[in-house]
Amino acid sequence: MALAVQTGRSLTVTIDSVAYSAQVAEVTLTPNQTVDQYISLTSSAAVAQPVTFELSVRAFQDWGVVGGICDALWTAAAAGTAVSFSMGTDGDSFSGNIIPAYPTVGGPADSALE
Repeated sequence: MALAVQTGRSLTVTIDSVAYSAQVAEVTLTPNQTVDQYISLTSSAAVAQPVTFELSVRAFQDWGVVGGICDALWTAAAAGTAVSFSMGTDGDSFSGNIIPAYPTVGGPADSALE
């Protein structure tokens, strides 16, 4: 059987109807699900809670660039409203809405800022 290697290929985030396709180093969509176990004197039951997802992005900073994603994410995080995203891999695509967190500012003086 041949080995298939999947790589994250693209990420687009839409903020206020503007689509941003940042140059990304890493994009990960991680599902989180809790299963609660209820035990009584006569029985037990497992109940799956709703799945939540976390989108982690490591992208290159473009502060102060006209049309840059960092300034747009900062403004969207301050507003606390959902923005849409689409993420592509080699064979599949995933999309949804996220509440953005503030992006990182700065970093090492001798490397590209992520």
